[in-house]
Amino acid sequence: MSIPKIIHQTWKDNDVPGHFLIFSNTWKEYHRDWTFILWTDAMNRTFIQENYPAFLTIYDSYPENIQRVDAIRYFILLKHGGVYIDLDFECLENIEPLLEGKQCVLGEEPEEHCLIHNKKLIISNAFMASEANHLFFHSICDELERSSYDSHHPNNMVLESTGSFMITRVYNNYDYKNDVTLLKSNIISPLSSNEVQQILNNDVIPSEIQDKIDTAYAVHYYWGTWWKYKTFLRQRQSAFSKL
Repeated sequence: MSIPKIIHQTWKDNDVPGHFLIFSNTWKEYHRDWTFILWTDAMNRTFIQENYPAFLTIYDSYPENIQRVDAIRYFILLKHGGVYIDLDFECLENIEPLLEGKQCVLGEEPEEHCLIHNKKLIISNAFMASEANHLFFHSICDELERSSYDSHHPNNMVLESTGSFMITRVYNNYDYKNDVTLLKSNIISPLSSNEVQQILNNDVIPSEIQDKIDTAYAVHYYWGTWWKYKTFLRQRQSAFSKL
């Protein structure tokens, strides 16, 4: 079995904002023979109801919609396999060399994020690749079904219950780490959220940040932290115009 050539992305409906379409199209350009599926909120709930009905009550009970958006990606990869990618990811190279011969491929977040949260490792849930029915994703979905996390800090609640802290916790307790490939952040997610802010605060992209972008396969831009996306898109226009 191998990781199928499917890219999964999610949005609340089929009306994806133009700035996200720009990023999504970079994946389509570099992976022309792949299948692309955009999962909407309505599709997601139907998928859980039809394939994992025992989880539906938990899915519906999440207080934050982002928790449902987090959870669905794990169940989709468990069922279908392929690559899940957040819409705020720019593709710079075909990723097939990163997946060849692998069963499950995940990406580390930048070290700066680990220092901020006082953690040795944070595994991103914004880029994940797997063959269908992989044991690691069984473990993630089992964790979702049996655990709850209460926190007075809403961001930590999401991260610990369904987000990157949760899958990092599952990985740390996972007995078959040899079946999971961890990509260093410089390969798939080279910029920290602070470096993204530097892009937004400058008229041009600083050279040291541009160097990181130029040597990566993809870049995650943490869209949730942004508000001046037009400035960013203007700065990246030269790269997008090559596609």
